[in-house]
Amino acid sequence: MHANDGGPVTTGGARHQRAPAIWIFILMDCSSFGLLFLVFMIERMRQVALFDQSSHHLNAGLGFFNACVLITSSWFVARANVFGRDGQFDAARRQLWIGMAIAAIFAVVKIFEYYVKVSAGITVKTNAFFLFYYALTGIHLVHYLGGMVILGILAQGPSPFLPEAEAKPHYLRWLEGGSLYWHMVDLLWIFIFSILYLIGAR
Repeated sequence: MHANDGGPVTTGGARHQRAPAIWIFILMDCSSFGLLFLVFMIERMRQVALFDQSSHHLNAGLGFFNACVLITSSWFVARANVFGRDGQFDAARRQLWIGMAIAAIFAVVKIFEYYVKVSAGITVKTNAFFLFYYALTGIHLVHYLGGMVILGILAQGPSPFLPEAEAKPHYLRWLEGGSLYWHMVDLLWIFIFSILYLIGAR
């Protein structure tokens, strides 16, 4: 049984006590990606011709499509937060399920891309560019899968094992944190798409 919809839920100071933790995690994770992006750009400056030529083997249209998929998914996840804060938990859950259904397209497209590359003999051993390609997109895919698990848990609604007075504020804190993580996954793909698919493309 899921908690029924009710009036707006006020989490008080508890929400603000928990918020910095997810922000610290996001900052550390983005810093790690930022370091990878920096190493990529340094290596790119050393092998401009190779990286430009290799980027032509990527399908920018599919990369852009996946960016749109994640942005759309994030919009529904953001709406889930709005409904949650208004106490409309059933509506919030529906938004999360829709967001997940849309986000599932990302994995299908990404697996298709990998299949096309491997079928053409393009692997991590091909050259430095594709080593970065598989590393960056692979690490991002792990983050994406983790985010899908988090959204799936949140889509179950407030915990039925906690008293209602505790379950709803607790759920809202996790909903906010999970949403911030998902938006980070979205943002990281935009950066990955930009440096891999667009820089050097003709």
